[in-house]
Amino acid sequence: MRHLLTGLLLAASLPVLADGQATLETRSDQGSATMEVSWAGDDLRMDFPQQAQAGFMLLKDGKGYMVSQMQGQTMVMDMARLREMAESMGGDQASAGIASQQASAVDALEATGETETIAGLEGEVYRLQWTDKAGTAHDDDLVLSENPQVRELMAAFHAYQQSMTGEPDPIATTLEERGLGMLRFGERFRIAELSDESPAASTFTLPEDAMNLEDMMRSAPSQ
Repeated sequence: MRHLLTGLLLAASLPVLADGQATLETRSDQGSATMEVSWAGDDLRMDFPQQAQAGFMLLKDGKGYMVSQMQGQTMVMDMARLREMAESMGGDQASAGIASQQASAVDALEATGETETIAGLEGEVYRLQWTDKAGTAHDDDLVLSENPQVRELMAAFHAYQQSMTGEPDPIATTLEERGLGMLRFGERFRIAELSDESPAASTFTLPEDAMNLEDMMRSAPSQ
């Protein structure tokens, strides 16, 4: 999941104004992955073609969900509730893994004067210096754009990220202040394809007759 978190934690917070679809590529120490993203208004859905069994992630009415299959049963997990449960159970190991991916501060963001074309869009190359929540300093190159659709896509990602972590991301906030969206983040994240085609409304529908976390815990055999 860490390569997924990388993409989710690196997005700009701006109002979502339009619809669209995109293919994203992420990379981490655990490997590379492709993500198919659809958004309309304030709703967002993320599917993973290489890991279809993992289900999909959904931002609906301001709430983040993970929808998956477990032993033939559809599960819908509220990300805010999942975070609360993990914190109450002392999920220190998981928190430590996420800490190395999530920024605590942006130390510098400067344009290099170079440009790069990503998904058919020309963006400016920036140098970003940031510190993660584990206290490690990073130095990465980003390709940023003022394109409205790129900014809208990043806005939806940032909203989902906040449903996971409960707080805004400093990198996202910095991009918001500068009116920029992200086309590429080092080798970790890049937009491969971008379309303004509107997804079907059914794309953002939560499945009926699904179990939630509380249902799963009640049905689990006692030790």
